[in-house]
Amino acid sequence: MERCRTLNADERALLELLLHEVGPRVFAYVRKAFGNRVEAEDVLAETFARAADNIRPLRAHARPDLYLIAIARNLCLDTLRRRQPDRISDGQACRIPTPEISPHEQTAAREERRRLRDAVAELPSIQREVVVLRLSAELKFEEIAELLSIPLGTALSRMNAATVRLRKELGYGHACGKAC
Repeated sequence: MERCRTLNADERALLELLLHEVGPRVFAYVRKAFGNRVEAEDVLAETFARAADNIRPLRAHARPDLYLIAIARNLCLDTLRRRQPDRISDGQACRIPTPEISPHEQTAAREERRRLRDAVAELPSIQREVVVLRLSAELKFEEIAELLSIPLGTALSRMNAATVRLRKELGYGHACGKAC
């Protein structure tokens, strides 16, 4: 590793720009993988430390954002493999700010988020990863396919299978409104 190497001003500026522009997406992805803010912050810091160590490949990469998410993904997988093989715990699936609502509505919304989080956690890992990358890291399906080194059709198929499974698990039926 190059941890002893000092970055020049352009390299520091690039990392600062990426931290500002891509850091929140990387953090959201990692937070969903761990469900723990402290661990997510540690992985985010290590992601950018490794990016600094590998600044030349980062600068040469056509998509530095995907390069960073790939580093974060690998760090997550390494950590999770050490804990429990083939089990990735996702944080809450989507946090959308809500206007002022009653305590009853807040409780119902919190319960619905918990149900969704639990249902996502029960997905097979190959489906769960696509869902988390799409919803948390806000990647396009083309980007997910590139990151996971799979065909676009496979990424779409995994997301569709996950969506069907989540609808069934949560009792939402088909997209057309019919019950399963």
